[in-house]
Amino acid sequence: MTERGTLLVVGSNPPSKTSGQRTLARVNQAATILGFDHAVIANIFALPTYRSGGIADLGRTPGGWLDARPPLLSALDECDGVLLAYGTQEPSGAARAHHREQVRWLEEQVEHRDLQTWWVGGAPRHPSRWQRYTWREHPNLSFPEALRHALAQHGECPVMR
Repeated sequence: MTERGTLLVVGSNPPSKTSGQRTLARVNQAATILGFDHAVIANIFALPTYRSGGIADLGRTPGGWLDARPPLLSALDECDGVLLAYGTQEPSGAARAHHREQVRWLEEQVEHRDLQTWWVGGAPRHPSRWQRYTWREHPNLSFPEALRHALAQHGECPVMR
């Protein structure tokens, strides 16, 4: 397979209490499977939380969402493909509207750049959920082989509904 340069993995937000090494290892594994030289991560929400549920509290105002856009734009301008991995569950409360707007904005940016886009199992699953998903869908395969089957490219960047 020909190497493709940089895979941008769009995550949810930075971790506050972990190193993120497990996520990084899975991201690099996906990049290798897809034939990219390396991967970078940029997040749709800029503020760190211990769990993604913390976004419901911190994401009630637009600040953390808008602060995430400049790094996303830089990463989109420098990447050769995108893997959506920001999670399948929207935040609750007022943060939900900001999240939906951020995903719509991201969709426009990806489409404008005509970047190939992937996700795991037809949704923007977070890397921490990939093994659970692949084990259910491909129980007789090793994780790397199951992930290879679960990585799906799509023609249009999805909007989370």
